[in-house]
Amino acid sequence: HTKAYLQGVNSFLSYAFKNSAVGNKILCPCKKCVNSFWRESSDVREHLICDGFVKGYTTWNLHGETSSYMNHGNSDGVDIVEESNKEDEISELLRDLACGLDDRGDFEDNSSVVQSTEELKALQSLVEANSQELYPTCKKYTKLRFLIRLLHIKLLGGWTDKNFDLLLDLLNDALPEGSILPRNYYEAKKMIKSIGLGYISIHACSNDCILYWKENEKSDSCPKCKVSRWKSVRKSLDGKHEGSPYFPIKKRLQRLFLTSRTAKLTRWHDEERTKDGVLRHPADSPLWKDFDEKHPVFAADSSNIRLAFATDGFNPYRGMNVSYSIWPGICIPYNFPPSMCMKQSNFILTLLIPGRHAPGSDMDPLVYDLLDMFVNGVRTYDASKGEFFQLRAAVLWTITDFLGLGYASGCVTAGEAACPDCHSYTCSLRLGNGSKTCYMRHRRFLHENHPFRFDFDKFGSTELRPAPVPLSGEEILECTKDIVTVFGKDPSGKKPAGRRRKEGELLVIFKRRSIWFMLPYWKDLMMRHNFDVMHIGKNVYENFINTFLGTDGKSKDNLNSRLDLQALSIRSDLHPIELEGQFYLPPAPYSMSPQEKKLFCEILKGVFGLKSHESHIVLQHLLPLAVRKILPEIVSAAVIRVSNFFKKICSPMIRISDMENLEAEIAETLSLLETIFLPFFFDIMVHLMVHLPAQAKMAGPVYFRSMWPVE
Repeated sequence: HTKAYLQGVNSFLSYAFKNSAVGNKILCPCKKCVNSFWRESSDVREHLICDGFVKGYTTWNLHGETSSYMNHGNSDGVDIVEESNKEDEISELLRDLACGLDDRGDFEDNSSVVQSTEELKALQSLVEANSQELYPTCKKYTKLRFLIRLLHIKLLGGWTDKNFDLLLDLLNDALPEGSILPRNYYEAKKMIKSIGLGYISIHACSNDCILYWKENEKSDSCPKCKVSRWKSVRKSLDGKHEGSPYFPIKKRLQRLFLTSRTAKLTRWHDEERTKDGVLRHPADSPLWKDFDEKHPVFAADSSNIRLAFATDGFNPYRGMNVSYSIWPGICIPYNFPPSMCMKQSNFILTLLIPGRHAPGSDMDPLVYDLLDMFVNGVRTYDASKGEFFQLRAAVLWTITDFLGLGYASGCVTAGEAACPDCHSYTCSLRLGNGSKTCYMRHRRFLHENHPFRFDFDKFGSTELRPAPVPLSGEEILECTKDIVTVFGKDPSGKKPAGRRRKEGELLVIFKRRSIWFMLPYWKDLMMRHNFDVMHIGKNVYENFINTFLGTDGKSKDNLNSRLDLQALSIRSDLHPIELEGQFYLPPAPYSMSPQEKKLFCEILKGVFGLKSHESHIVLQHLLPLAVRKILPEIVSAAVIRVSNFFKKICSPMIRISDMENLEAEIAETLSLLETIFLPFFFDIMVHLMVHLPAQAKMAGPVYFRSMWPVE
């Protein structure tokens, strides 16, 4: 068997480099690379010997093969076999697509297809293209097979549309007379359009009041602000308004089941997941199990899809000074193994909302579809079982940055009650000189007998209050029952003037009721919105670095922050001293001399300026090395504790007991930081660290719930 397997590997390498090599590399078909990485011959051979071929890759269609030379069914080795009579994979794909549209999936009776839906008609044209020779006497490629292969290479190589047009020009000139290859990318894309899923363009009021959808679908002006739906001729030659594309979620989830491999993997979380009490995947989490217990009908079929919804605004015109953003809405299926879940290929784009402001009513079509998918489901063909079933879907939580969390949840994310989990019990203090709000008093999160609670000398007071408890779904519904949500802005472009809460007025913790409460299960979830570890870590990292180096405009230790100390009558040893009309700032425990700053920068040299989703490298690994011998032990020990906290919270495998210990540790660490750094240091992102272990206990590893893969 070993000898036969090595011969098979050598045969594969010889064939693949002859027919599909790019330079000196080919796609590696081992179990780990799964035809996703280009590698050299020696590396591919090593991978195949150590890891074996990816399961099911019996036809080397990514390496120039139209039939199978190798049979991988035997786990002990492979047998060399004659050319397989297995049906063409493109034909199987088309047959699966047809089964998803029609019970028969039978193309022999052309009349039945013609009389069917428009989708089946489009599919019939693909079947015809798959039966046409690329050129007369061509036996290896049909028109459709060759085109799909070209488009796949375009994707792998990152070719532009222009490059693809140039290649098609060359191929049309080189192929024998009678070839039926499309002339350009537009024709190629048009031909296979029916394989895609399309989108719906939904117009929106230019003042963001409404969507022209449902009862307003045929309106010519906004019923609220009376602004015309259509652009003026001066602004648009066709007089039409821009639309927000909505990519229907139902069809995209149905498509997951049209290939047997993917359809089978939707049940991985139930059939193949390791169940030993360690949290490696959202399916291991108490939240997932609690949801299944509360909704047994949904949980009865493991093929039903659990989703996360992620969104973030970005400027697509990065190189231009343009105040503009666009908000993609992404659904992430969690049924799959960890190696698949957070890859871009598993992300489902559902919304694309243009404009400067965050999504408002623009999310309505998605939420309404998700409501229908949970309550009624959609009839779906499962290729792995060869049968139809009623597919349902549910969203477990949202993934956003902290600003986006306010849009998704409807809660306040700035000011007195900026912490969604502490809500009205948020301990905040407005700093008059720094014009910022700080969030301290983390001793509340320590156990009731912890010595820090009674240490008056170190903290200036005792702390007997318990930690606040996050609001349940029912409590949020009660808080928001009288709130009237009004979308839109003033047509004149004026922004509403902000005002401070007057004495005696109730503290506002919600601006509106979240649209997600339309989903019947939303109020029952243990946790609905994630605090993003990526942005929290980035802000903590920047606070440390800028304060240690005294960066102008970014340091948390400056004249205003020292004047705030004086106004609060605390930390008298750090109060500013006025000498001859200028202020002298006494050195703090974390202050560095110019020589120490130079040494600190030399340690971090080469990694400074990392992107926001890479700053965790410095925070978790390099910062402890830099501060250990430069700063006093009391400061370096606290910084190292923060570094270790992020290492543990970002672990791919966690235990609930470890998170309970980490919950106590971070409360103690933040309390220590309060004795070292100034109140100005403790912005809302620093405070949110105290809630991360509790969320990890409920929902599992943070990698599945962070903005790292999304951004």
